Amino acid sequence: MNEKKIKNPKLYKLLDIKYSYKNSLQDIMNFVKHLKPIIEKEDKQDFENYIKAISSAFKKAGLELPNESENIEPTEEQKKLIYKNLELPEAKSPNKNGHLWKSNFVLLISSFEYLISDIITFYYKNYPQNELDNKFEVNLKNLKNFETIDDFINDIISKKVEGLLYKSNEDQLKFLESTIKLDLSEKYINWELINEAVLRRHLIVHNNSKINKRYLNEANLEYSKDVKEISEGKKVFIGAEYFNIIYEELYLAGQLLIQNSWRKWLKEFEEVANAELIDLTYYGNIEKLYKMSEKIGLYGKDISTINNDFLFRINVNYCLSLKNQGKSKELKQEIEKIDISNLSPIYILAFHALQDNCVDALKYVRHAKSVDKLEFDSVMEWPIFEGLRKNEVFVEKVHKIYRKKL
Repeated sequence: MNEKKIKNPKLYKLLDIKYSYKNSLQDIMNFVKHLKPIIEKEDKQDFENYIKAISSAFKKAGLELPNESENIEPTEEQKKLIYKNLELPEAKSPNKNGHLWKSNFVLLISSFEYLISDIITFYYKNYPQNELDNKFEVNLKNLKNFETIDDFINDIISKKVEGLLYKSNEDQLKFLESTIKLDLSEKYINWELINEAVLRRHLIVHNNSKINKRYLNEANLEYSKDVKEISEGKKVFIGAEYFNIIYEELYLAGQLLIQNSWRKWLKEFEEVANAELIDLTYYGNIEKLYKMSEKIGLYGKDISTINNDFLFRINVNYCLSLKNQGKSKELKQEIEKIDISNLSPIYILAFHALQDNCVDALKYVRHAKSVDKLEFDSVMEWPIFEGLRKNEVFVEKVHKIYRKKL
């Protein structure tokens, strides 16, 4: 890697940006996944303890806890007894007031903002013909604090980027599009959803989660349907479903911004960027980020290239995302377009696996093993074979082909 860094520092830096963003988001999700079952158990216990305390207070007042269909009005004396004997237990769950989702949601938005910062910094440092070439005033006293010109330039860039990050999400995107001339992939990315999420983060961090006029005026409230009451002064919250939706959209948006940066500034490494797209669609299907996988697949299918291997593989992963979402009509239309003549056995196998065609798939498992070195573990693990793995006949015969014991 050091050799690559010396030969092409821009490639090294863009890879660093890519992996920093990817790891940041995945670490957040892994943390949430790890804590979720523990917290759900604690939340359930807190709820049950709460109900027990209320039920006990009602019994001491000579009443049974009414169910939803009953309409019981306690006497004034009974109300006093309920209040006197009601001892509500302290909540033990670490997810009080939804802190698990709320705190990690804030981290998600921050990670995306760091990515924007990294891309803008990359632009300033690597392309000197930019607006920083304009005249600006220099304080000679402050200049003495820097050991090198590079330190001075880095300080200017840092302040410039910091100033941009204080602006609205829309202003930041406008800067990327108009000044840097970076494609925002609006065909694939739901920027209105991301803008609502950023505005919601502002409410959580700066306004005690309370809705203000700015949110009501600037957010597309179509994406606020999870909020019970949308009016000034009421609180927003973050639930698991909303968190997952935003995670998937930010993962998609970040990766496509990185792709567009790559194709703008490192065109000589386009095939590496293409390989990354295949990995992203594969990852999406593994992690059940099917919408992300679908949109990245569409992005890949739109790329002008003569690399048929790339086009077929990205298309297969795209089709798999459609299948995983139950989009059978769209899947059928895509499959009908696929020409499997002159393809390697492993690709013909993938074509049949998309359709859960056990008979034809088995014919090509043997060929793919011989010609393409398809391994047993791949058949047992790859998402393309998930439907077929539910077929006992397929599983049994694959074990025989590879001489494995069931």
